[in-house]
Amino acid sequence: MEHFGLLSLLPSVVALALAIWSKRVVPSLLAGILVGTMMIDIKTNGVLHAIMYSILNLFSAIAGHPADAEAGIRGMGLVKGAGRAELIIVVFLLGAFIGVLNKSGGAYAFGNWLANKVRGKQGAQVSTALMGSSLFTSAYFSSLATGTVFRPIYDRMNISRAKLAFFLDSTSSPINVLVPISGWVAFMGALMVDNIPSVNDPIAGLAQTVPYNFYNIVILVMVFLFASGKLKDFGPMKKAEERAKQGKEPGFEEQEVAATAEPNKGKNASPSDMLLPLGVSIATLVLLGMWNYTLPYFFEVEKLPLDGNKMLIISFGLGIIVAFLKYTLGKLMTPKQFSEELFEGSKTVILGAVIILLAVTLGDIMRATAPEGTGAAAFIGEVAKGVIPSAIIPLALFIISGFVAFSMGTSFGTWAIMMPIGVSLMLATGGDPILAAAAVLSGGAFGDHTSPISDTSIMSSVGSDCDHMEHINTQLPYALTAASVASVFFLVAGFIM
Repeated sequence: MEHFGLLSLLPSVVALALAIWSKRVVPSLLAGILVGTMMIDIKTNGVLHAIMYSILNLFSAIAGHPADAEAGIRGMGLVKGAGRAELIIVVFLLGAFIGVLNKSGGAYAFGNWLANKVRGKQGAQVSTALMGSSLFTSAYFSSLATGTVFRPIYDRMNISRAKLAFFLDSTSSPINVLVPISGWVAFMGALMVDNIPSVNDPIAGLAQTVPYNFYNIVILVMVFLFASGKLKDFGPMKKAEERAKQGKEPGFEEQEVAATAEPNKGKNASPSDMLLPLGVSIATLVLLGMWNYTLPYFFEVEKLPLDGNKMLIISFGLGIIVAFLKYTLGKLMTPKQFSEELFEGSKTVILGAVIILLAVTLGDIMRATAPEGTGAAAFIGEVAKGVIPSAIIPLALFIISGFVAFSMGTSFGTWAIMMPIGVSLMLATGGDPILAAAAVLSGGAFGDHTSPISDTSIMSSVGSDCDHMEHINTQLPYALTAASVASVFFLVAGFIM
């Protein structure tokens, strides 16, 4: 038996239902894994054995076992392959790197330099959009740093805090989804590699989704059109702008949410304290990527023995080394302070690393055939083949993922749950799995944007010092407009691909 029939979907359904109900991703993913491991044990050893060994089986699945193609074993959990361990290293390096960049004060200095170049309302708005889009190491970092810099400028020019929150929210998150070297690449790349058979490299796989990531593209375009005055404000945002012109601006009352994450203003910091380490890191990643992914198409060059995770480790590692030299030689930090900030930064991503590990483990259980997994992918293939037209799947995945993300308040949790289902369904109907992955990524970002319990939206409210529900209500019509345009694109793409 390759699957458990309709029950094959139970682990994912349990995780999804609990996540929507409880708004908590980690316990929901744990519950989904537990259901899957108990189903497998019941089939092999009976109900009593499954109950007695339930906790052991749960954590054994998370720890996992290596893949063995010759024995027909797909592998599972942390030790499925070297790439899983490298993935966790990438996450912690990223957290450490963001931590020292944040504490250096370089982002604040860069923003001040940029603010001095601002001319008029449109200049301020376009500069906000540019800075928010450029800090793609972290959505939190982007919202807080950009908001800290431009909030007094917006107040001086009588631009609403709601408009600032919209720019922060609609640049920080979408740019992280679109740029395949962003702070979110580790998580998104892992889902791509684990769910799409043709994708062996996370960066290459994510790059393929960019042209089809319609919602994130549309909302970013809208940001710059609104910022430059090409589009006029409408709905609640228009009223917020009118109030701002009269000097009536509601404040944000939940500053304690991110008080510890406020970017450091470093008195002796300069723009180069952010630009140099970040520039070296990005340039290294681009250079390695071009060498392995672009040059071989034009020249006879030997590829480097590096996949996406290894490239990220090298690039983040070099960025940290450059930051250490610059900050210690420039007296911004002592070596001890630098190491402490590295450690503090790495601690901030522990939850993210846990979510990644649980998400890929649940995906392993869903995809592997029985008795290693529940065989959900095989079941979906049998049921969907020849029944569901692949043309409507991208649109359906976008809408469903948007609903799930809105209900849960998280794009990461949505991607973790929806990616295995969406890609399996697309593969079973003969459609393009890259398009399915892009639809899930776009839907997750859309739902996250419109949800009042979204952490990234809350950070945008904090960064702009805007009342949180004011931000949600003023951004909603813009997000719905972008989603409507994206829906048309996904429908058209489904029919022509």
